[in-house]
Formats: sequence, structure tokens, C-alpha cells
Amino acid sequence: MISFFSGAVVYLEIRYLGNQFSTVTDVFDTEKNKSTYIYLDPEKQESFQDTRKRSRVRKIKDFISEKSVKHLPWIYTKKDDPKSLLKLARSSDQGLRCLGVKQLSKHHDWEDYQYRNIAQALDTRTMIGLARSQDVDPRFFLPMPKAPPSKVWVGDEYRTLISSLQNEDLDKCLKHFATKALQLGNNADERDSLFSFGGTGLEFAKSVSSVPEERVEIVCLQALASHSADFRCCQNIIKMGGVQLLQQTYTKRHKSIVIRRQIAKTLGNLSVHQCFHEEIVRAGWVTVLSRWISSSDLTLSLHAARTLANLDTDFVSCTYEDGVYLIHPIYREKKSINADIVFVHGLLGGPFKTWRQQDRKGPGADKSSDGTESVKKGTYTFCWPKDWLAKDCGNIRILSVEYDTDLSTWNANCPFETEKRGLTVRASSILQKLKKADIGSRPIIWVGHSMGGLLIKQILSIADDTPGLDNIVNNTVGVLFYSTPHRGSSLAHLSNQASLIVAPTVEVKEMGRDSPMLRRLHKDFQQLVMEHGIPCLSFGELEKTQIRTPKLKMLIVPPESSDPGIGEFHAMKTSHLNICKPWDRDSELYTETLKFIRRCLLQGRIENILKAGMTFKDSDR
Repeated sequence: MISFFSGAVVYLEIRYLGNQFSTVTDVFDTEKNKSTYIYLDPEKQESFQDTRKRSRVRKIKDFISEKSVKHLPWIYTKKDDPKSLLKLARSSDQGLRCLGVKQLSKHHDWEDYQYRNIAQALDTRTMIGLARSQDVDPRFFLPMPKAPPSKVWVGDEYRTLISSLQNEDLDKCLKHFATKALQLGNNADERDSLFSFGGTGLEFAKSVSSVPEERVEIVCLQALASHSADFRCCQNIIKMGGVQLLQQTYTKRHKSIVIRRQIAKTLGNLSVHQCFHEEIVRAGWVTVLSRWISSSDLTLSLHAARTLANLDTDFVSCTYEDGVYLIHPIYREKKSINADIVFVHGLLGGPFKTWRQQDRKGPGADKSSDGTESVKKGTYTFCWPKDWLAKDCGNIRILSVEYDTDLSTWNANCPFETEKRGLTVRASSILQKLKKADIGSRPIIWVGHSMGGLLIKQILSIADDTPGLDNIVNNTVGVLFYSTPHRGSSLAHLSNQASLIVAPTVEVKEMGRDSPMLRRLHKDFQQLVMEHGIPCLSFGELEKTQIRTPKLKMLIVPPESSDPGIGEFHAMKTSHLNICKPWDRDSELYTETLKFIRRCLLQGRIENILKAGMTFKDSDR
């Protein structure tokens, strides 16, 4: 096995399959054509310079030559020389490039001028690699170039851009978002007034900004982010200078976390297409993304991580489309990924809020706090899969899926094309996106909360019946449900009981008790689990959840519905919202989850070994 690691020079590690040689590290100087150091144990770093040891290295080289190892790169590189490491990072060999980037990212003690020289000489590939390196020195990146000055208000430029994106074939929901954005702030009087436009997007903007112009810009950015999920719109965004417009907005509103999130989401959608990568890099966004990826704001961090992963085509071989977020690892890692864990949120949930730790009670307060005090003490996490699971289970990739849900069509983000909100259509869309994220090439564990569990069942059912997607089912080694309404939920009957949900959405109707669709889906799932031997773990709620008014509390998914009748089932003394939010790392909810996932990972490794053994035997025949 041949690999590279750091030291006074670039080393070559050789491990002979027999017992003739232990691990040997040879430091070879191509200019002097002789070995200068030999480390018999790289960890102990014992050095030898005598002739006998150098003779042994020559024997090893002869052994390699006899085994016809071609194009073996013997490279002389100084550990602390920026130019040498930069040259290594720009090597034609992919492995050496990654090594060079890794070594560059470790340096924090050079002079400012040295970082400036490197920053000016960085090629796109190396710059992106450094941006995806943990704790990289910010001096490696040049400041974002100044955006060209604008003679008109940014909001007017956004409306012009959004208007240019409209065409007859455009999705009805995108047209709906565009209409809302184009109706806002049409004149200075409106922007300087109390701002009383209608619409869901506006209400959200009003809640996060006291500046009228900024509110309009937020809604316009939301519309632009929605349009950027369409490739044709992306082409026009680039053509109309949309990336530079985002620059202007960031320069002016860089303190607004909401605006930063929307910009990062738009850049993430643009980065799905390689033809736009150079435009994103040229505008200086890699510099900004390198800061955002380490942000304490989870949403901003994961948007930036997704964008940089899509840009990093030298290291990442898949694509993270709109609604698929890379939770771990967000930085480059040399470790191989042995399994994927996919998290799917439920009704009214999201990839950035569903999977957080259960909120603590504030001192003297009757309702849950946002965990601020716990965050200050370092005892709270906004994403337990990222902060707990990734550390407790090595060599895994964690993805989180996002999709839009509402209880009523009256307040839905998009009231049109309701058929797209059904389980089947949604599951098909998510399945295609996950396929592009390379789901199916290794063991998979699915984790779903509430409606998310139904989507997982539908995804597996579709994959099982679709040629070319059966590897997703074959590689599924576990499914975990948190209060999934296998036999329906009480939510669907609220409108009949108390008229609390008027005009329920498709997703709410589909979760009705004893729904024929749910019965058919569960029957198919049971058969699929039996055929493929897929382990299941389910949790159910025992505490009622408050609905709208303090007087109305109910079990959203009673135990008789959350128990699938397959695998293990645990009824927990918690509510529907908290069933997927462990109290802490030692809580039963998390320890049982971790125990199940570890078992599934072990099963996945065993199956891979057996498959590899069978392939080896078949090749010998």
C-alpha cells in the first residue's frame, strides 16, 4: 500500500504484504539522488543515517521495481516552504493535490506577506480545497472584490431581474413567488411607510427587520432563491448579473443573518451546475463561504457547506441539489465513508430545526427557552446528528432532506399545484435528488420524524419498483421512525372536531386515520422489510401536544399508530415535537438510537465483506 503524509519532506510509506519489512518511511531527495533519513516507525519518528539503513531502502526500491509499480512520485518538498507546498497543491496527481492543500491549511505561523503571495497565486481548485479545510487561516483568501456601483435601489434591480426570469413554462409556484416580490415597494412612499403589504413572505420579513427597504430585499431574495432551483432561471440569473447583485446586497446588508442565509441558498442552487462555478469563484464568493461554513448559525453553515461541496469537484464526486444538505462531514476528510444516514423531517419541520436538542426550561419560565444559556455553557446542540452522532459513529456521511409543508392551503407558501404535495410525488422528487448525492452506493440508514417516516417508506417502495434504483433498497440496513403515523394521525380530523384547520393541505389529508393509502403503503413496506431483512426501530409519544390554544391538547400520533408492528418499539414520555429531540447525550432516546445505528452499521460492514468475498470467489472461477 502506498500513501503520502507530511514531514521534513514529502514521505513515501511502504508496507510489504509479507513479514520481511515493517512500515518504512523513505525520505528521498531527487536532486542529490540519495536517501537522507529513514523512519522505521513514523509515529516514533526515529531517524537513521548510516549506510546499512540506506542500503535497506535501496532493496525496498528494487522490490517495488520488481512489482512493476509505475510512475512512483519521488518528491522533495520543504515542510515550511509556501511555494513548495503550493506547487504540490497544484500537482497533476489528484492525491498529491489533496496532500498539498492539507499541508497548506495546517499553517498559521507564516508572515502576512507569505499568505498574501499564496492568495494571489491560488488557482480555483486549490482555493476551494482550502475553503473546505477545517480551521484554515483566513489570510489565504483575498477580500471579495467590490461590486460595481448601482445608480438605482437594489430592490428595483431585484424586481427587474425577477421579471426577466418569468416565462410561460415556469412553475406556477415560482410565478406566485415572483408576483409577491414584484408587488412590494413599488415607490419610495411605500418603502418609507409602515409597510403594510400582505403575504407570507412579507410577514416573515417584517418579523426579522425594522428597515422597510431591507424587508423588501428579503422577500425579493426569497423569490430569487426559489427561482434558482430551476436551471433555466439560473442561466438568466447569471446572464443578468445576479451574482454581482448578490455582492451588492451582501456588502450593504452583511450584518443581516436572514439575508446571508438567502444568499447562501441561492449560491448553493447555482453551484449544482458546474457551468456556473467559475462565475461564483470570480465574484469572490469562496472567500465569504470559507467564513460562513464555520459560522455558529447552523442554517448558514450548512448552506455554505453544500455550496462548497458542489464547487469542490476535485474531491467530491456527487451533487447536493436544492433540499439535500450535507450535515457531516462538511470539511474535506481523508477517511473513507462506510455508510450514509439520511434524516427526513416531518410536517412543519425542517432540516435546521427538527434535529436539535430538546429545549431547556428557562428559570422561572413556563415555556421552553431557545437554549441560549445552555449554548453559552456549551451543553446544548442545535443539531444532534452533527454534534453527537458524527462523533459516536465514525466514517459516516449524514444528510438531511428539506421539503415544504403546511397544515392549511390558506397559509401555504404556494397554494398552487397541490398535487405536488402528495407523498408519491414528493418521494419521487427526493429520491432523484438523493440519487445524485450518491445515495445507494453504500449502506444506508433512514431516520424519519412523523410524516418523514411515511416519505421514507414511499421512497423505498418506489426504489424497489424502479429499474436502476433497486440498489437503494438493497443497501438499506436500517430504518428508524420517530412518531410516524403508520395508521394515520389525529391532525387530519382537527378541522372536523374544532374547525382549527380550514382547507387542510394534501399532506394533512393523506395522514387521516385508517387511510387506504397509508394501509397500502404499510403493507408494501412490511413485505419489503421481510424480503430484505431490514431492521426497524420505532419511538412513540405518550404526552399530549398543545394545539393552537392551551385548552386543546392531543396525542398527534397515538402509540397504536406509531407502532409499525415491525422491529423494536419504545413508547416515550414525551410529546410529538420532542420525540426526535433527545434531552441530552445520556438520555434513553439517544442511547437507544445510537445502539440501533451502530448495530446497523456493523451489519452493513459485514454484508460488504461478504459481498466482496463473493465477488473475489466469482472472479477466480
